[in-house]
Amino acid sequence: MNKEVRHLTTKIELRSAGEGEEKRHFIEGYALKFEKWSEPLGGWFKEIISRNALDSTDLSNVVALFNHRQDYPLARNTVSEDVGRLEL
Repeated sequence: MNKEVRHLTTKIELRSAGEGEEKRHFIEGYALKFEKWSEPLGGWFKEIISRNALDSTDLSNVVALFNHRQDYPLARNTVSEDVGRLEL
């Protein structure tokens, strides 16, 4: 299976909450925006993602990676003690 890699071009928000050892960090934003033109991809084309694009996608184990690096997971949407919690 071929893997398609995309780069985030939308704004994200970085936040922290709590104090001391209870302090938590959050990254909030959109990985996909449906029915809107993308920024230029590869410098030469744009795309629109259909609302149905993920209808048959298995979202049971999604991992958010830093710079698409498999060795640098930030969060996942399944229970995991090694990374943060991802909400989709």
